[in-house]
Amino acid sequence: MKIKDYFDYYCPDFDEPNDEKLSSFVDFYSVSEEFDLSNYNIVIIGVQEGRLSLRNKTCAFAPDEIRSELYDLYKGDWSTNILDLGNLKIGQSVTDTYVALKEVVQYLLHKNKQVLILGGGHDLITPIYQGHSSLGKPLSFASADAYLDFQDGENYHSNAFLSKLISSSSSLLSKYTLLGYQGYMCSPSEVDLLRNLDFNLIRLGELNADVSEMEPYIRDLDHLSIDLSVVKSSDAPATVDSSPNGITAETLCSLMRYAGMSHGIKSVLFSELNPRLDKNQQSSKTFAQSIWYFIEGFHLRNDDFPEISSNNFKKFHVSAGFLDLVFYKSSLTNRWWVELLKTKQNAPISLLSCSVKDYNKAIEGNLSERLLSQLKF
Repeated sequence: MKIKDYFDYYCPDFDEPNDEKLSSFVDFYSVSEEFDLSNYNIVIIGVQEGRLSLRNKTCAFAPDEIRSELYDLYKGDWSTNILDLGNLKIGQSVTDTYVALKEVVQYLLHKNKQVLILGGGHDLITPIYQGHSSLGKPLSFASADAYLDFQDGENYHSNAFLSKLISSSSSLLSKYTLLGYQGYMCSPSEVDLLRNLDFNLIRLGELNADVSEMEPYIRDLDHLSIDLSVVKSSDAPATVDSSPNGITAETLCSLMRYAGMSHGIKSVLFSELNPRLDKNQQSSKTFAQSIWYFIEGFHLRNDDFPEISSNNFKKFHVSAGFLDLVFYKSSLTNRWWVELLKTKQNAPISLLSCSVKDYNKAIEGNLSERLLSQLKF
């Protein structure tokens, strides 16, 4: 695959170059220079596609606006190598763009790169998912979004993609998590349907109550999409679906730091930012700063998954009422897992990411909502 054939390069434009800014830390694809993809950990691409973004088509202009704010930030104390490939060449039809994005994501994932996609509409999750499917394993996807984005009859657009994502007979989507949805803007029947499909649906109040409890949900993801509607309008107004309620920009940065620290996550989509509705580039700053925190988290990644051979954990046996549970705590990061109940006698041990609160509740003889929804009795 000739990756350069898919992109138009992006050239940062700053009056005074500063070696301490991200613009000097990131490498930018240029037609006049050769680059070795193996040298990079994170790859940034822009997708200026908004034709299926309902009432928000000018979100197509967002990638370069986000970049302007991102590359004006000071870099952290990182050893991470980052490449910005520029903007994907948009197809004559949306389908053409989808095909190109699927091929690019597939190529970069097979090269073991972390891919940050600057959209564009939230419907771009579909070709991203198709690119992930080439890995041939069950997938765990999540969106931070005020809405379910489930269905609109036979219509497909940025607010109605989820039903198509899960309806295929060959779908590899094993788990979908929705972070920060607002109940009064979602159909109760659709909420019930998705819960019956064993999806994790986290309401806004639960997320805002303790953002640290979202880390276990994020830890094992393959992909995370951020729809700007999840952020309250006072912090990020640049979408037609903005609401006075939502998470704060600070909370989004926390979520993105967790995403960067996750060994599972391979791609993140930033979507539905409409620069024409922005005020003082506030929304672009919100996305840019959250990307900064993703890079910070990536720099802090540790392979702390419990391994019997390495003895890198502490093991705790807990009797929670009628159930005996085994918890694992990383000696390196203090993160927690719980052993899933075996469905077959000789099945290998399978661990569910959890938190110290889940452990403490189990000690008291209670099961948290996370454990109740995931442990099969």
